[in-house]
Amino acid sequence: MSQPSTLRFAAHESTVRRVAAGLALALSLGLMAGLDHVADRQYDEAWLAQSDNAPTQVVVITAKRPAA
Repeated sequence: MSQPSTLRFAAHESTVRRVAAGLALALSLGLMAGLDHVADRQYDEAWLAQSDNAPTQVVVITAKRPAA
């Protein structure tokens, strides 16, 4: 009896899967890094916009009562 021959695609299937997984990983990490950068910029812009619009009010609490 002869051994069954391996199809050409089946022999290269693991290589194709590894390449596809590598490309998907690179694309996913690139998108996540881009979104992280955009989120950081929007957070900084929102922080600066809040500080420029209105005066800041500070409340100081002391342990003494004011004289009546």
